[in-house]
Amino acid sequence: MTEEFIRPDGRGRKVLRNLTVEVGVLDRADGSSRVHLGKNIAMATVFGPREMHPKHAAQSDRAVMRVNYRMATFSVDDYKRPFPSRREKEISKVLSEAYDSVVLTGNWPRSVIDVHVELFQSDGGTRTAAAIAITAALADAGLPMRDLTGGIASGLYEDHVCLDLTGHEDMKGEGDMPILYSPALDEVSLFQLDGKFTFDQFKEAFYTSIDGVKEIVEIIKGALKDKYLSVREEYGVDDSDDDEEEVQAHLETTEEPEVIDEGREIDIEEIDLSTSSFVVGTVKPVTEEAKTQEPPAPAAAAVEEVTEPEAEEIVESIHVDDFEKEESSEPEEVASEADDEVLVDFKEDDEISSTWFAKPGAELKPMPANETVDDEDETENVMRDIEYTMEDEE
Repeated sequence: MTEEFIRPDGRGRKVLRNLTVEVGVLDRADGSSRVHLGKNIAMATVFGPREMHPKHAAQSDRAVMRVNYRMATFSVDDYKRPFPSRREKEISKVLSEAYDSVVLTGNWPRSVIDVHVELFQSDGGTRTAAAIAITAALADAGLPMRDLTGGIASGLYEDHVCLDLTGHEDMKGEGDMPILYSPALDEVSLFQLDGKFTFDQFKEAFYTSIDGVKEIVEIIKGALKDKYLSVREEYGVDDSDDDEEEVQAHLETTEEPEVIDEGREIDIEEIDLSTSSFVVGTVKPVTEEAKTQEPPAPAAAAVEEVTEPEAEEIVESIHVDDFEKEESSEPEEVASEADDEVLVDFKEDDEISSTWFAKPGAELKPMPANETVDDEDETENVMRDIEYTMEDEE
């Protein structure tokens, strides 16, 4: 096997036939394309996602890819029946399964994506030409895909591995190997093999097809870009160099916002805490004069420091004035002898502390509220309080 081997159509062993791809050729379809691969002419249309009919065939978690592969009755030299043959049904099934793994069908549950691909002229490699047309039509329809997928076939002709077999080479050759491959994913979605290959021939044919698919995908991308540019021209979008120069000049003249260096020293504005419930900090750059000045004296503490023994004494002690404030809710006229009997050991200038409460008989008792409506009931209220206290002591 040498590189000097020349095929019947004048190509080298690893050279593709002439390939042209057009997208957006039909207005009534969601996506469409037309492919010329050598003498093969294929046209694909995409409809959907749309409601599934019949409904029992819908999937609850994804859309169904339904590819219909057909060859026109005039596409071959021999007589062909108008209804689908077994070969066409087989190719329709394998293409449906291949693109189901590439299109993000999970975005449209209970729906269907119908793809119709028609071969108007055939000359070997019809299923790979149909795959190229389907990929371009899906991309034209705007359906999200994991990657653009290309298809090509390598085979044996006169014991040489050749890329993209023609109809004559396919008939006279020893085998062919169609493949659908996604370059960005490095994933094969369809692989078929007919005939007998040695291991070296199989390996060479496989990697030859991979290189051919990468070239095909670039051609598909070019067709999509051409349509995009034509749409921009149709709607009057100007992409001239003058506009780019104006934008660049505008960006150069635009003043950039001042950015504070994160590494610079900053000062916090002094704020009187006595008049504000929160502190507001203002960040400002330090000037040279501020650096030479001595730092300001720290603000006086709002609360004086208290030693631990003094804190304990404050917690444990309750001043008499606080107690008098609690009892002040009662009328002043009721301050009677009952108070003297309850607080037997209490003196006017003493403090009520934990040691005082430890004395026997010094326990405070809740007393009922005295209601003094008239002066006539004052004596009766006092006697009632004395009786209440004496009962508690007993």
